[in-house]
Amino acid sequence: MSTEIGVPDGFDVTATVRARRPRLGRLRWWQQGILQLIAIIVMLVCVVPIALIIIASFHDVRTFSDLTFGIRGWTVRAYRDLFALGTVPQWLFNTLFVCVVSTALVLIVDMLAAYAFSKIDFRGRTGLFLVLLSTMMLPFSVTLVPTYLLANSLGLIDTYAGLILPGLSGPIGVFLLRQFMRGIPDEILEAARIDGTSHPTIFLRIVTPLCLQPMAILAILTFVANWNGFIWPLLVIQSDSLKTLTVGLATTNTEFVDSISNLTAATVLSVVPMALLFFAFQRYFLSGLTTGAMKG
Repeated sequence: MSTEIGVPDGFDVTATVRARRPRLGRLRWWQQGILQLIAIIVMLVCVVPIALIIIASFHDVRTFSDLTFGIRGWTVRAYRDLFALGTVPQWLFNTLFVCVVSTALVLIVDMLAAYAFSKIDFRGRTGLFLVLLSTMMLPFSVTLVPTYLLANSLGLIDTYAGLILPGLSGPIGVFLLRQFMRGIPDEILEAARIDGTSHPTIFLRIVTPLCLQPMAILAILTFVANWNGFIWPLLVIQSDSLKTLTVGLATTNTEFVDSISNLTAATVLSVVPMALLFFAFQRYFLSGLTTGAMKG
């Protein structure tokens, strides 16, 4: 026995369901106020320490409690003392040289590896890629000693090569680029091969221009990682003339770091280049992240 429920004439079922459906995108005024308050608190937590560091670097104070926010008292003495060490310009050059060369080599190596894993069919491709990904589960502390012993046996201690070469084997860049290259239609590459185009030409003229966004992301991440690197440069570099900025400032004399002004000036000097780099390439960075998220 079946029962049919009649619908009165003029009754719009679709409109009723749509009206009863919860509107997730519309918030009440007090909900918006709470979200805005949380956003302001998070912003203050992030911005206030940075502002205090910048202000303290331009004041001659020994502790943060001596800091004043008036018009008077501003000075660049801490920055003069910083560059008066003599080796700071050399440390800056070393850091920039290592970051630029490492970033360029990482892009070349990871792009070639990602192209091979995504667009060249060879036996054992999946297995090799899984082995590469498995290395991501190894913490840096596990590979630190073997890497140091290998660098020592190859004569890379206290050299630029010792700072650059060990960082070329990161699997994260290969994974990022491979996932992006998989979204490139194979029909485009097949058409190029039918026309007699070789793999190097396809890689340089077709694949590379299409991968500028993930390459920008990888370049920023690699540059920042090398700029902020501390443990490995501290182990490898022994002479003052080859130290990077972070290692040099951390191992300098205690008279210099005895003042909050000097410490904050060194912090600002090490952070400003990274901030300028991000603001210069943030369009590529954010668009690359958005593209990767949309491709899933």
